[in-house]
Amino acid sequence: MSIPADLPEIPQRELRNEISRVLKEVKAGHAYTITVDGSPIADLIPHRDARRRVAVPRAEFLETFAGLPYSGSQWQEEADRFVDDSLYDPYDRAYRRGEFAEKVGE
Repeated sequence: MSIPADLPEIPQRELRNEISRVLKEVKAGHAYTITVDGSPIADLIPHRDARRRVAVPRAEFLETFAGLPYSGSQWQEEADRFVDDSLYDPYDRAYRRGEFAEKVGE
């Protein structure tokens, strides 16, 4: 996400006193540079969509790279060497929901 160089400035005191209004504006897509004593200290920007995947199912990974100029056995050997299905984030909600579990019959 690129951020414009010249964001409107908002003093820390105004941010503190008007936090509800400012956060509603940020939620609507506005961005600000927060200042303290006239010096910029931080940019307040809308949050990116946090619904991105942190893992890709093995079948999808293999399907995506299936068109590379490798022979079938060479590709499978490389995939087996570099793709570790045992690694997972125990706090990952998608993993706990079983989103990446092997489907029966595959």
